[in-house]
Amino acid sequence: MNRYWKIILLSFVMSAAGCNPLQRSSARMDAQNRWNAVRAGVKHQLAEQLYEGGLFDEAAETITESIGLDPTRADAYALLTQANLELGKPASARQVLEAAVRAEVRSPDLIYLEGVLLELQEKPEAALDKFAEARTFDPGNVDCLVAQAECLVNLNRAEEAMTLLKEVAGRLDDDATVPVLTAHVASLLGDTTEASRQYRQAMVAGSKDRLVAQELGMLLVRAGRYEEALAVLSPVVESAAAPESCGATRRALAICHLAMGDPTSAKLVLRDYARQHPKDTLAQLLLAKSALATGDTLTALRAVDLVEQREPDHPELWLVRAALRWKRGDLAGAATDLYDVLTNDPDDLDAHCLLAEVLRGRQQHGAARNHFEQALEIDPHCAWAAAGLKSIMDAKPTDANRPSIRLTSDIEPAAAPNRSMGLSPVPLTKAEERRSEETKAGQGKETPTDASPATTNPDEEP
Repeated sequence: MNRYWKIILLSFVMSAAGCNPLQRSSARMDAQNRWNAVRAGVKHQLAEQLYEGGLFDEAAETITESIGLDPTRADAYALLTQANLELGKPASARQVLEAAVRAEVRSPDLIYLEGVLLELQEKPEAALDKFAEARTFDPGNVDCLVAQAECLVNLNRAEEAMTLLKEVAGRLDDDATVPVLTAHVASLLGDTTEASRQYRQAMVAGSKDRLVAQELGMLLVRAGRYEEALAVLSPVVESAAAPESCGATRRALAICHLAMGDPTSAKLVLRDYARQHPKDTLAQLLLAKSALATGDTLTALRAVDLVEQREPDHPELWLVRAALRWKRGDLAGAATDLYDVLTNDPDDLDAHCLLAEVLRGRQQHGAARNHFEQALEIDPHCAWAAAGLKSIMDAKPTDANRPSIRLTSDIEPAAAPNRSMGLSPVPLTKAEERRSEETKAGQGKETPTDASPATTNPDEEP
């Protein structure tokens, strides 16, 4: 009996002294786990650096090792999922998320990434649910909010996206992303005022992104608010590193200058860029228009030639070429081009006005009046047509303040305003005056070179 008491007493003493084998094993395990967590954290930091550096393979390998050391970190699963997505491995990304679920690891980022994968699988409704679920865990997560709003837009539910963005306006720490997205959605809904306000809010909030100013400027151009657009876009172009940068911005800025009656500035904005980008058709057309308005027919000719070489059937080419011929005194050639334009588009406002000017030069005042009147039927506020018609009725030539051909740009051409923009007639050179007189003298003997309906002159007077 005494022997048993001795054994019990010895066990108690060993336990009190920390010599229990089970306790020693548990302590070693805790220490190992702590050490593994430290190592996992170091590898996680390294993986983040590799990811930021674009080394996605190395990042995936390193973060996998981190998860092996500490499988409880949600951000590690999220980083591995992102690395696999960057590597174009959505199946591997899905496996990572499934492993996180099995490990009972959840976070807003993981739920958000589930939504991203559902979008890749073309399941937008399911993705939308995931983005909304992620925001219930973290209402201030900007990535989740942006994804939810963009998903609504893709589902043709832009009004709901706008409501969502307005609900959280001012409650998030992000300084520019939400206002910019709100501006995009407002623009889609046709609310130019709200879109402009949101872009400006992003700029006031400290956004240094030149694209924000560029998008605001283009929005203002589409809305016909040229003076405001000029103030926004000019610093963007001036801060560009080289003249070849910001092609769309330069085209938009040139449109502003032309609309405000400053073709010289429009030509300066485009001259170097157009020379270095001969394939930019829209820039060449705008340069031709600017050059014509300043009397620089040589530059206009070069620009028109470049367009004819690349896109001979461009819908804007006919008007520009007709204007060039008009300026050089080739009234017959200009008339032919303009009749072609009106055959294809009888409601082309600028073609009617320019043709009226050409017909006046050919002393066909009745036909000219008819085209000015047709232009006013298309747009009762057309200043060019009103001034031209009044000049004919008063029998007084008026060359001032006549806008000319309209040129669209790549700033959403369908939304570009249908208005004429300032190209006033300019004096001809002496050689051009001579050619003009010769053309007028020979007009009574001219016969059409092309008898097709497209070039028939319906206004020819007996």
